[in-house]
Amino acid sequence: MSPESGPPTAQPLREDQLEVLKVLYPWYKEEVFRRREQMTRLTAFASAFLVLLLVTMPAVPSPPRPTFTSALFAITGVALFTGIFAYLILQQRNRHRLAKHALIEIERVLGLFDEGHYVAGKSLYPKEWQTAWLSDRSVTVYLTVLTALTVLVIAAVLLRP
Repeated sequence: MSPESGPPTAQPLREDQLEVLKVLYPWYKEEVFRRREQMTRLTAFASAFLVLLLVTMPAVPSPPRPTFTSALFAITGVALFTGIFAYLILQQRNRHRLAKHALIEIERVLGLFDEGHYVAGKSLYPKEWQTAWLSDRSVTVYLTVLTALTVLVIAAVLLRP
């Protein structure tokens, strides 16, 4: 292909290609939602556990000052717990992004963003939906909450009277 020819023009979909997209589209749509829900559940579970630690720590009798070893084990355990959940959340985020990207490509091929393709004078989906997912900050919120709760639990271990 020479530089003068420009990008290839879109060819109409064959019937078998359209059938494949009709099968893939709902699957990817569900995958996007499932990955988002999984990130939310992981965050909720880890947050609930850390809050439970914060609430139960004052009720558990302990020596006046924790020993260096016991404090180190507690802090390491909480840090590992949070690290594992942060890793799982980031893993789900990466899979969510891959599924979202594939879904948007399918939507483009199906003409859902093309004006006049299905409805005269407008598109079924707003154009900004094609890129809005790139500015999603929910994972930042999830990780910030987990980090803040982890810092609180660590502080509670270190400052225990």
